[in-house]
Amino acid sequence: MIRKMTDADIPSVAAVSARAFFDDPLQAWALPDDSTRLAKLEAMFTLQTRVASLPVGECYTDESCSVACFWAPPRAWQPTSDVLAQLVPLRDILAEGLARFGLAMNAMHAVHPEEPHWYLQGLGTEPARQRQGLASAVLEPVLARCDDEGTAAYLESTKERNVAFYERHGWRVTGTIDLPEGGPRMWSMWRDPR
Repeated sequence: MIRKMTDADIPSVAAVSARAFFDDPLQAWALPDDSTRLAKLEAMFTLQTRVASLPVGECYTDESCSVACFWAPPRAWQPTSDVLAQLVPLRDILAEGLARFGLAMNAMHAVHPEEPHWYLQGLGTEPARQRQGLASAVLEPVLARCDDEGTAAYLESTKERNVAFYERHGWRVTGTIDLPEGGPRMWSMWRDPR
């Protein structure tokens, strides 16, 4: 059963998200040391979920916390100054990866659409539970809302193999983002309401 995340879910969904994104091209480029990446990602997801994502109230998981989906509502995709202040510990968590994450964020912000939309900030499934329909199910509450309210949705895919998954849910590729300094390619995707 898909449900909204709670504070009690943060440790579990942060760990699942870290494992889900461990081999992600963006994360591997920004944090190339395999021996420290998992711990850094878990700490990053813990902080971001607690400070930036969960307070928005549109984060979803399942009863086993095997999937995590983070949405920002229309016109609320950029963190406020007080949220940014609470995210300062990311400097120490990400350390040498901070500059590359900054390059990625700047590149994504440069092409982020102005039109009102729901922004899918992240979607990750426990690797052992992938391809069991959890990711599709966890998208459904907000996609149904988009369709009911006539609102679009937007995301950036950091894995080419995920593009087809998102296309099955109504998104279409609108462009690519090639990160500097040998960074990976990302795909910007837009979904009109159905």
